[in-house]
Amino acid sequence: MEEPPYAPAFQTGPTQELEAEIQLRLQLHPDTTRRIGNFGFIELESAWGDEATIINTARISTTNMRIDSPDDFTDRDRALLYHLLKNNHGTPFESVYFRFRMVAPIFVLRQWMRHRICSFNEFSQRYRMPVTAFFVPDREARTVDGFEVMTDEQIQRYTELMESLHRFYHDCYDETKARIAQAEEAGEIPRITGGRNPYRARARELLRNAMSVSTYSDVYWTINFRSLMNFFDLRRKPNAQYEIRQYADAAYGMFEQRFPILSETMNRVLSERRGDGEGGDPIG
Repeated sequence: MEEPPYAPAFQTGPTQELEAEIQLRLQLHPDTTRRIGNFGFIELESAWGDEATIINTARISTTNMRIDSPDDFTDRDRALLYHLLKNNHGTPFESVYFRFRMVAPIFVLRQWMRHRICSFNEFSQRYRMPVTAFFVPDREARTVDGFEVMTDEQIQRYTELMESLHRFYHDCYDETKARIAQAEEAGEIPRITGGRNPYRARARELLRNAMSVSTYSDVYWTINFRSLMNFFDLRRKPNAQYEIRQYADAAYGMFEQRFPILSETMNRVLSERRGDGEGGDPIG
């Protein structure tokens, strides 16, 4: 029986707004969105280029012949795509870009950011209060070869601890805002009427230190196909950590649906590199 997703007992308005936005995106774009775990989310928001872009880029030094779309692919075009990828002619594959948005625990994002040939833009706790949702391991995440490494009782203690951290943050921040207002009223500090309040900002910068790496963050990720292939190869393996593998598998499913020729070619090349698939003769 599948476990119901854990719903934090303590949720702020901004966190509820993020949840509502996630639900809306899932409804509007079911083919390019996925829910991950108890609060996680990933969406393939946009992509630039396609398989034809790769072929046209590769042929620029040898011919003016171009194709308009993957629908026009011939067997020769498919063979060239395979030959390029198999033999590490990498730059044509850098001409296709993907833009993902993911809501993921900070500890997952720390692994994710090891893939450096890409661009990250993350929700900032310097300017905004943290998301008050945190990762809760489901049954599969806390079981190894049938052995439960965290019990239900430990999970209960874990969730209580995480919620206490979030309550601590918000209680302290409310207290700080009240003291700032009192100091402004007493003329002890200048009254800030517009822009970023440096007193509140410094409080946020300090209080974020109390947030656990299980806290969810919100990130845009822009990456070319050459680097995305490396991400799929490393993070979809059976021995990849469970949590990031869930995101990688979800990202791959959306990619495969939108780029069937490229995903088929990638899988063939990766399979051959691992020695678990049939090879093919490179064709120029």
